[in-house]
Amino acid sequence: MLKSPFSSRQPKDFRILLFYPNLHMSALMPQSIGIFTSLLKEEGYVLDLFDCTFYQDINAINLGKNTTDEKIENKQVRKHDNSDWEKKGAKPKIGIKEDFVKKVKEFKPDLIICSVLESTYYLALELLNSVEKRDRNYKTLFGGVFATYAAEICIKNELVDYVCRGEGEAAIQEFCKKLVTEDRIDNILNFFVKNEGAVYRNGLRPAVDIDTVPIPNWDLFEPGSIYRPMQGKIYRAVGFETQRGCPYTCTFCNSPSNNVVYKDETKKIFHRKKSIKRMKQELDFLVKKYKPDLIYMVVDTFLAMSDRDFDEFKEMYMDYKIPFWMNTRAETINEHRAAGLEDMNMLRTSIGVEHGNTEYRKKYLKRNVSDEVQIKAFEMLADKKYVSCANAIIGMPDENRNLIFDTIKFMRKLPKNIDATGAFIWAPYHGTPLRDLAIRKGYIKKDVIASISNTAFSMLDMPTISKEEISGLARTFSYYVKFPESRWNDIKVAEQSNPKGNAMHTKLGKEFDQKYRLSEATMLDLHD
Repeated sequence: MLKSPFSSRQPKDFRILLFYPNLHMSALMPQSIGIFTSLLKEEGYVLDLFDCTFYQDINAINLGKNTTDEKIENKQVRKHDNSDWEKKGAKPKIGIKEDFVKKVKEFKPDLIICSVLESTYYLALELLNSVEKRDRNYKTLFGGVFATYAAEICIKNELVDYVCRGEGEAAIQEFCKKLVTEDRIDNILNFFVKNEGAVYRNGLRPAVDIDTVPIPNWDLFEPGSIYRPMQGKIYRAVGFETQRGCPYTCTFCNSPSNNVVYKDETKKIFHRKKSIKRMKQELDFLVKKYKPDLIYMVVDTFLAMSDRDFDEFKEMYMDYKIPFWMNTRAETINEHRAAGLEDMNMLRTSIGVEHGNTEYRKKYLKRNVSDEVQIKAFEMLADKKYVSCANAIIGMPDENRNLIFDTIKFMRKLPKNIDATGAFIWAPYHGTPLRDLAIRKGYIKKDVIASISNTAFSMLDMPTISKEEISGLARTFSYYVKFPESRWNDIKVAEQSNPKGNAMHTKLGKEFDQKYRLSEATMLDLHD
């Protein structure tokens, strides 16, 4: 039996540092930290936050380049005015390691809680390692998606003391209570606990009732953190969770794996929806406190609901009509919903096409949706007063140039007024069936951690296509979709990362923005 390493004390004497190892300028205040702040403040703990978002020198540690700028360059997102963003308080910083060490020394945390993605895992370790050993008078807890599906990797690292798998709300609340009372901490569900070489591994508790989850509190973030670029403008944006989990089975995503893991370990369903009553209560609070002019629907597939549920949501949301962004799938769209989204003042929707080859899509991705259904969905959205974009993924196992061009050719069939048709390079994230396939085929080693942006480069060594060719097709994907085939020879030149290729890429980019981007006037007209 393992007791808490802390002396008995009151919550008001227990100090918790929430650590957000975000990628540079990937700005959106996360639900997790907002919820944990609400929950832990209510319990009376002393809280502080270290947020990496605005540090320019993150890239030297993690990626070597600004992922937001890269997405803009590849025409995956619209360019915005950084100076406008900075005027609102989102100012770039330098000295991330120094500031992290300073925060630890000054705040003197008893516990550091870090929610990590696979893309931010190494960044988190690098910053924790920058603290001298004599100043590490704290314990560390890792949670989040990567910690859930790579718990063994996390717990084996000398910088990590505890790992929380799955949902953290109830688990962390119980854990912190036991820490301050010197109670037993080795038997807490969801937790892996390490002590002197021994690891205590506990199963998952049932998924929480999301109607009871605290409303997020983002007061620990800097004021500029509330602003987010969208469609070339800077909005006051807050995230809003209407459901948790996803009912679909896409193999490239680790969200469906939650359904499998929770069903196996708890015999309960992971995918859940908030009640309309609770959603209204939360919106009332968020609108009053944060005064957003954009709502960011933090949901894997927003329209994964019945028409009845959609109508109930619409009736509730019509009291606000705040512009919002959502992500969904083509098969969740019908004429009724397309019109209803317009009534609610939707700003933008992203729809994952993912792949243009029907057989590949079914066999490798487990997406059983026809080309006809996808095209019809975009056609239903084409004349509405909001913007649609289509996303694809390239560089997946066994892909080749011809298969990638199947996706390009499919995208060319979609309505011409789609604002973005970008391609992201697939990353072999833990918890995805497609990663397991890549390992079995020898395209990656079992211990690979995909700590890169999904726009950076491929991690697969495949005989069918090189990493360099995948990168070249990713950065020119939108050009192949939008330009006439008569320009494809120029675009092929632009695939190459050399002086000639870079010059052609820049030239095509300027032409693309002039001819194929919706104009600012059109964008304003859409939403006025």
